[in-house]
Amino acid sequence: MCIKGLLFLGLVLLCHVSIAQRLELLGQLNPFDSIQLNQNTPILPRLNTYQKIHSQRIIPIIDLGLRYNPSISGKGSAGMLWDLQRIKWFTRIGGAVGVNTLLPAGFVSNGLQLNSINNLSFNVRPIVRLGITPTPYVSAQIGYDQNFYGEGYRSLFLSDVGSPYPFTSLRFNLGPVTYQAMGMYLNTIGTQKKYGINHYLNLKLGKHLRLALFEAVIFNSGDTLSKRSFEPAYLNPFMIIRPTEYSVGSGDNVLMGGEFSVYANKSTWYGQVIIDDLLMSALLNREQYWGNKLGAQLGWKYLTQKGNNKLHLRTELNIVRPYTYSHIGNQLSYTYNNHVLAHPKGANFWEVFSRIDYITKHWAVMAELAIGQKGFNAPYGGDVLAPYTLRPLDYGVLLLQGNKTNQVNIRIQGIRMLKRWYNTQLFIELLGSYYSDNSSKSFNCSPIVGLRSAIWNDYRF
Repeated sequence: MCIKGLLFLGLVLLCHVSIAQRLELLGQLNPFDSIQLNQNTPILPRLNTYQKIHSQRIIPIIDLGLRYNPSISGKGSAGMLWDLQRIKWFTRIGGAVGVNTLLPAGFVSNGLQLNSINNLSFNVRPIVRLGITPTPYVSAQIGYDQNFYGEGYRSLFLSDVGSPYPFTSLRFNLGPVTYQAMGMYLNTIGTQKKYGINHYLNLKLGKHLRLALFEAVIFNSGDTLSKRSFEPAYLNPFMIIRPTEYSVGSGDNVLMGGEFSVYANKSTWYGQVIIDDLLMSALLNREQYWGNKLGAQLGWKYLTQKGNNKLHLRTELNIVRPYTYSHIGNQLSYTYNNHVLAHPKGANFWEVFSRIDYITKHWAVMAELAIGQKGFNAPYGGDVLAPYTLRPLDYGVLLLQGNKTNQVNIRIQGIRMLKRWYNTQLFIELLGSYYSDNSSKSFNCSPIVGLRSAIWNDYRF
């Protein structure tokens, strides 16, 4: 499996190496780069061929936490990252090893799960990124990490929730146009091997408008029934995925999407639309066809700074119809390691997420609120790992069908910045969650105290 994955990544990289673009790993204010980071810590390197950059650093990784609910449980992980950056290339190697109690569910690791012993779950998070920028217009990366597309806290295209994976990418940068092609090696069950290819075209129209197009395909090889081999047609970084998929006569999982951002003063309006499948006649006739697998995002964020004091505000709405991201099974679903590659709630839900951060030189206060509803039960489109062939209906498929649940999550956090330790944070928080369906209700409130390196986004719910 590892050998085939490395061969796949190497082949994609060789196909891309002669094409053109500049590499910049940017922070959250420029997230179309495919990396979204904690807004306080632009920790990844920037590569710029117009200035001399020679740096080397070791970044410690600390993530410790204790929670009471109603007994004490917690997690802990430690590691480091080694960054070596030069004018036209960079290297990042490192990772972390951790352990957490099997309960509570709030401590979900983004690493690879190892064996569980005596109510303890062990995990490891390897991180590798190798980048090269031969010209100001072309760059390539190969690595084992996570990626992100979008302006939002969530992404309907590609999110950094879940486990890291092997990937390779090529980027072109021609003035206001940025184009990236990425290949991913995704494991699945049985003897089949799952792969992903995505393309992201970003266009800046002046200072106030940004538009983007996204497309992706999930495909596999080694099927013992179809005897299908690896599909080389997808390795062309300039092909359009849907016509290519149709021309090779496959039933692969293809997604398409559009994105916009409007910049006005200190605020940004943004949104995404994802299309997994679409039957236009059924959509126009409002027939609620199961195959109209769609999702949408609309958000607003605001940033202001005065001296050392910063204020960040965000409100975001996400809606995804049933069966979106799913396929005939896990072998072609838009998932990796049993996690969806996009929004962590998968499909058949709506959610409103709001967050406020007030940050000073040494202190910060943060509050988050997420409210929404989701329809469960695998045949009704809420489980992206379940085959859509289990659906009970073709028409009349409504949002939140199945076991409709109500969900409310709130988090309030106080933070002490320890910037001499690469923005390590000492924090104390109160995490509350409410859940109800037709037969039950539950409410949990947990105090949490911990110490962590503010390198990645912290998805608690």
